[in-house]
Amino acid sequence: MPRIADERCPVVRSRGNDRSILPWSGLCQGKFGLSAVRRVPCWQRRRLGVSLSVQGVGVLGLIRAVGLRFLVVNRIPLAAIDLALRIASAALLSPAGRYRFLFAGVHPRTLSVTLRRIRRVQDWPRAWVRAAHSYLLAAHERALAGEHRVAAEFQRVAALCYHFGHVMVLDDMVQRRSLYAAAARLFQRAAPLLDPVVQRVEVPWRGIGLPGYLCLPERGPAPLVVFLNGASTVKEEMVAWAEPFRRRGLAVLALDTPGSGEIADRVPAAPDQQDVGWAIVEAARDLPGIDARRIALLGVSLRGAYAVQLAHAVPEIAAVVSVTAPFDPRLYLDALGELVRRDVAFAAGVPPSELARLAPSLALDGVAPSLRTPLLVVGAGNDLVVPSQESLRLYRAAGGPKHLLFYERANHVAFTHLEQWTTLAASWLAVMLGT
Repeated sequence: MPRIADERCPVVRSRGNDRSILPWSGLCQGKFGLSAVRRVPCWQRRRLGVSLSVQGVGVLGLIRAVGLRFLVVNRIPLAAIDLALRIASAALLSPAGRYRFLFAGVHPRTLSVTLRRIRRVQDWPRAWVRAAHSYLLAAHERALAGEHRVAAEFQRVAALCYHFGHVMVLDDMVQRRSLYAAAARLFQRAAPLLDPVVQRVEVPWRGIGLPGYLCLPERGPAPLVVFLNGASTVKEEMVAWAEPFRRRGLAVLALDTPGSGEIADRVPAAPDQQDVGWAIVEAARDLPGIDARRIALLGVSLRGAYAVQLAHAVPEIAAVVSVTAPFDPRLYLDALGELVRRDVAFAAGVPPSELARLAPSLALDGVAPSLRTPLLVVGAGNDLVVPSQESLRLYRAAGGPKHLLFYERANHVAFTHLEQWTTLAASWLAVMLGT
């Protein structure tokens, strides 16, 4: 087990202008090939911490808690976004903003064409459906040529194009559900032919099955890392993040939980659903190639908080990774822009009007201090969905072994640094789970 470094003297790995705070001696000693480790002066640690104590509800207190930039950007109305698209199209999306789509397998040329077609917010789903159709045509041609694995890969990317289209449908629930249903169907058909193979599984819970996709390493039985998706991610996208974990001898299960994915309509998110953790532990005993004694959770965004709650409730969970998760959304919920509010509401499986009712159940201030499960927090300095200070607050509040990756230039879910943080998280989990 790696020694826990003194919280008062965190270490920082520099990579350009991004800093990763890693209170983890295994990394400092170069155990995983990292370099350029240095200590952070006290004044810089205070700057990174900003004001982690949230007191009062005034404007100044809110600015201290979430940052002025976060507040300003979240006040931009959809009409202004629409106007920017009319002028320049979605081609104005920065290279960093495009990385998520490229990582999912969308070809750079296809991505550029798709973004240029988007000149209104309403154009977003239509443009992505056209991209999906181009991949389906390519899949059909490859299947006719007998190249079934290549065809399955094209079909997988087509499924993710439908998914990317559905996340920006804000006011038509029928269209939103239809687009995601198309994504889920296509991915399920492609999964058995993908390389590596992705197995469809279900976790029994309260009389229903929570659907998921299991990806195994070459050797087993292997520890299991359960991916929990966020507001704009789905299991079909997240299972593609499995490769760094497989290389470290870890199996990955990307799972729908209440309020998400295929069961979003049937089972909304609600307080007191921590028994999902026990369902995961029980189901792991029957999954092929899995060592059910070694289970970890990795949650992003909204379900980064949920992962912490599950780990707190279920002692059998051996480690937890929380990526750009809210710590206490009650303070800034009303400051969120319309786009973010709707996205979070969809992810929680509730109408936007009910977010305030659900917010107390998402807060971690009553859970983190008594958490004893080893915790890795991934934070992002350019997060405009969840204030970047929330990751720091979670790290400071956690009562057990804890470690922090903080990328100052990363966006929400650290999509801009997806390859880096998934590789580091896989290395950390491999140590925690003893592979």
